[in-house]
This record gives sequence, C-alpha cells and structure tokens, in this order.
Amino acid sequence: MEEQGKRGARAGKRLGPAVSSVDMVVTLVAVVVVLAGLSVSLIFPPDAPDPQVAHEGRRESAAPRATDVGDPVTPTAPVPTDTGGVLVPPLAMEAERKSAQLVCRAQIGTTQFTALSYNIKSARAGSLERLLGVMQQSKATVILLQEVDYKRRSTGSVDQAGWFAERLGGWGSAFGRNVTFGDGLYGTAVVSKYPILSSENTPLPNIGRAQPRGLLHVVIDVEGVEVSIYSTHLDNTSANIRTAQATRISSILAADPRPKILGGDMNTWPNSGPERILSSRLSDSFVVAGSGGGATHPAGKPRTRIDYLLYGGPDLTATSSVVMPAGGSDHLPVRSEFTLGGIKTEKCTGDAKAKPRDPGSSGTPGTPGAPGETD
Repeated sequence: MEEQGKRGARAGKRLGPAVSSVDMVVTLVAVVVVLAGLSVSLIFPPDAPDPQVAHEGRRESAAPRATDVGDPVTPTAPVPTDTGGVLVPPLAMEAERKSAQLVCRAQIGTTQFTALSYNIKSARAGSLERLLGVMQQSKATVILLQEVDYKRRSTGSVDQAGWFAERLGGWGSAFGRNVTFGDGLYGTAVVSKYPILSSENTPLPNIGRAQPRGLLHVVIDVEGVEVSIYSTHLDNTSANIRTAQATRISSILAADPRPKILGGDMNTWPNSGPERILSSRLSDSFVVAGSGGGATHPAGKPRTRIDYLLYGGPDLTATSSVVMPAGGSDHLPVRSEFTLGGIKTEKCTGDAKAKPRDPGSSGTPGTPGAPGETD
C-alpha cells in the first residue's frame, strides 16, 4: 500500500504539467482571436449609424462644412425649415416667397389743384401781409398775379412775387416785366408750389402812349405733367387795343399743346369782343363750374366781372370756381379748382422687401438704382 501511494504521488506529479500546457494553448488561441478581431476592425471600420429622423418639428441634421476656407458650401438637398414646430416643405416656402413679392403695374390717374387770379394793385390798397393772408386762405397751389412791383422804392424795394413765394413755403416765382420805372419794375407774375420749368414774357400789341402790356407764360410740372400758366393784364383804355391783344394771345395759345390756364385782369366784361376771342379758344371756369356772384370789380361794391380764369388743352377740367370776398386790393380774386389727367402712377401689391430683381439687370441690391431696391 505504501508502495502504491508513492507510485500515485509520482504519477500526479507527471499529470500536472500536462494540464497546464492545455490551458496555455487555449489562452494563446483566445489572445490570437482577440487581436485578429481588433485588426479587422481597424482595417475595416463599421458603417456610420443612420441619422436620426426629425420628429414633431425638430431638425437634427448638421450644416455641411466646407473642405477649405474658400470652398462654397453646397447642400445636396433642400432641408425643411423649422417654423414654430411645424415642418414647411421647401417648395411651399418658395411658393409663399413668390406670392409675397412686390408687383407693380403702371396706371394713368388724375390729380387736383387750385389756381387763383389776383390783381394786387402793387400792395398799395393793402399790405403784403394782408394779401398773403388771402392767398393762404384760398389754398391755391398756383397763383397768377397782376400789377406786381419788383424792387420799386415806392413800395419798399421788395420783389413782391418772391416775397409771397418765400412765405408760402419756399415756392417758385416768375416775374414778367412790362414797365420800367425809375425806381424799379412793374408787371405780372406767377407763384407756384409746383416746380417752374420755364418762363417767358411776350409783349402784346399796343397803340400810342398806352401802358405796355405782356403775356407771362410759365410752364410748371404738376406730378410729371407739363402745364402752361399764362398771366396777363389787358389794356384799360381802348377796346381796339384789347381786341388786338386778345387776338395775339389766342394765336399763342393755339400753338401750345399742353393743358393750359389763362388768368388775369382782362378789363373786359363777359360776351364782349375780346372775351369772345379768348373764350373761342378756352373755357371760362366760372361759366363751367362757378357758384355765387361773379363780379370782381370794384372790390368794395363789385358791379362787373373783369377777372377770369380760363382753361383748355388735354385732360384739364374745372370742377369749381368762386369769387372770394376778400380785401387788400381794388379787385376780388378768382379761385378755381381743376382736375388734371395723364398723371402716371404705379399700383403695387405684395411685400416691398421681397421685390424681385429685374432678370435683365446686373445691379447689386442695396446700391442706389439697383434692381430690388424699393423707393
């Protein structure tokens, strides 16, 4: 028995190393497998995970990056826009943008303005301030004046037309010289809120020692339409002279294709020879649209109408006419309202900020005159 125990102990010692060798082999195989797996994963990396899908209006996609500083970023596909939790498809956004663009169409319209004809007697019957008050009360935007002084010492060395124009708000004025005195000039004038484009004074026929008379022609710009304004003061001594002067004025008017207004102290009553000559060419605003009494002279107790506002030409119509019961002169002023056609306008719809650029232009938005800029 003792001998057998000794042989078993010696056998156990021989079996121990064999078991350890098997374990070592298994361990080595496992290490080799792990290292092989790591090598494969390094050589062939796994595919990137699929991007998350946006839900309930959230957007999870990241903006593309440029490969270099100067490379433009070009998205491969339109990305839905987040608008308050609701996904708006790109095509719908484009349709909405186009519908908001400013669309303008040219139109031809009308405008209204008021004219006043006033013989101011060189401010000798009333002060300049009083006459100015009458003009302001009339709300006229075009004023035709007669018996106007220009820097005459006897009336204060004032450019009377310019004085009115400045105090009416920096308007324009034009003076027509008919008489030169030793202390200044005397004639007719036009004062206008609208830009004055040109002015010309034409001497009228005269006989003997009668006072020289003239026709002041001023062209004004009424919202893009040229309108002729004529201010005159006919002779007060002879019907023959007045007839010759009216005939000359009529020929001048016939050569003018613009809408036109002739106003002034004609020193002749309705249906007289000179008045019929002028009315054959023009319409009398008081006859067409007048109301109230039409007498203009003398101012204290007017008995007859010798001051007129006549008109003619394309697209010009009188809508009202009155004689103002105002003082400050020996004449009462005539005030008439007119409607003028041919005014070019634009009717626009949409959003001015979304105004589309002109495809035929190459300007840069935001620079003066460039397409897409809104005035």
